[in-house]
Amino acid sequence: MKRRTTGAITALAVLGCAAWPAAAESYGKVALSGQEIYIFRDASLNADCSSAGANDVRIVAGPSHGKIRLVHAKLYTGFSKSNERWKCNAHKVDGIKGFYRSNPGYKGRDQVTFSVHTYMGNAHQTVVSINVE
Repeated sequence: MKRRTTGAITALAVLGCAAWPAAAESYGKVALSGQEIYIFRDASLNADCSSAGANDVRIVAGPSHGKIRLVHAKLYTGFSKSNERWKCNAHKVDGIKGFYRSNPGYKGRDQVTFSVHTYMGNAHQTVVSINVE
């Protein structure tokens, strides 16, 4: 009986994880009022650092007190040492950069949520909180 219960719980846990989207990545930035800052980067790479195709990046929420500009550009990636693509951090690759500029004179908090969909069908969100000074 114990074995059957454990198997059922494991199956439910796996199904539950598959039904929920991946958790959003989040981080904070500081900006001076009216000044444009670099707040987001995205690139999809193969293990040999070649492009794995362009991702579809969209702004799904915010900002309430400024504007976002998305640009296709060369950028440095930030893969962790445990990722096989870590060596790609040493040189610029094709990707998408996001820039934020607050409304003139605005000081306070703002937030923007980016949605990223890869050509392989994977998706995730990145939430950036911005403290405008």
